[in-house]
Amino acid sequence: MDKRHYAIYGGTFDPIHIGHLSLATHAVRECGIDKLIFMPAYVSPFKQDRKVTPGYHRVRMIEAVLKYDPAFCVSRYEIGKEGPSYTVETLRHWVSLLGGNLSFVLGYDSVIQSDTWFHGEEILRNYPLITARRPDTDDEAGLKKIQYLRDTYNADITVMEMEPVDASSSEIRRRVSAGKSLGGMVPPEVERYIIEHNLYQNS
Repeated sequence: MDKRHYAIYGGTFDPIHIGHLSLATHAVRECGIDKLIFMPAYVSPFKQDRKVTPGYHRVRMIEAVLKYDPAFCVSRYEIGKEGPSYTVETLRHWVSLLGGNLSFVLGYDSVIQSDTWFHGEEILRNYPLITARRPDTDDEAGLKKIQYLRDTYNADITVMEMEPVDASSSEIRRRVSAGKSLGGMVPPEVERYIIEHNLYQNS
């Protein structure tokens, strides 16, 4: 039986930025992940009212940063399916495909909302979740919610400590549209790709 530890890191990644990379790197190093698979969504169920950059651009930007850790890889699975991307369907597919141990990496705010997702209870009961909190954040309510999820669903939730990272995809798109510097919010390879392909000019 395959005993490797895999993780899916899902999101829109529009674009991938240093916060995404920091969470992925911490997960690999602290949780013993052998292979972390970035899984860009075709369309997030929560973002159907927003124009999303074509999948091939988002995949190419992720491919540009895979060199930062040998455990990193990217999958076009959700983009190839088209339509809204539901986490539970992706996890079901990959756990049957890979064997081994499969975890799901996601942002802190997403963990807190996970019981409201499509088949959220199944995700919480069957798949270990990995996230990180920022040490400078007052998140007593968030930690209480995570403990509630553990108690209610027997959820396996790892909360790592991470240094503050000042980056968000929406702010990056806004800054590019306004002609402002990205100030290190994305890796240099991603910034070059954004410039070369004129992305986010009218965001």
